[in-house]
Amino acid sequence: MVTITVAIQTVKSSMKKLNDKHDAFLERFESTIAKLNQERIETKEMMGTFSSLLTQHLPNGRQPTNNELKGAIEQLKDVHRMAAILIMSIVPGSVITLPAIYALGKKVGVDILPSAFRKEDK
Repeated sequence: MVTITVAIQTVKSSMKKLNDKHDAFLERFESTIAKLNQERIETKEMMGTFSSLLTQHLPNGRQPTNNELKGAIEQLKDVHRMAAILIMSIVPGSVITLPAIYALGKKVGVDILPSAFRKEDK
């Protein structure tokens, strides 16, 4: 009878730990989703500001063309790509990891190189 009681207590303890881990995971997951949503909102606001700023600096206050906006956004992406490459390049082992990450990105269709480093297809 004592052995069964100990086994039941062990199972209850294990289930409580599992439930606690599950709850902690859900809290982190919900927090991450909320933060991603906040980033989406902030990015949308930034794009409005970006567009407004472009309008102020163009002649006669004209709206930027779609090509101008696409070019500006692509350049903004390049800034982030370059920052990521610089950060990765200072990590020990970057001689191996950078080419591996480039190859992996190419395999899954993600370009990690800024546009100035890409070869143009002719």
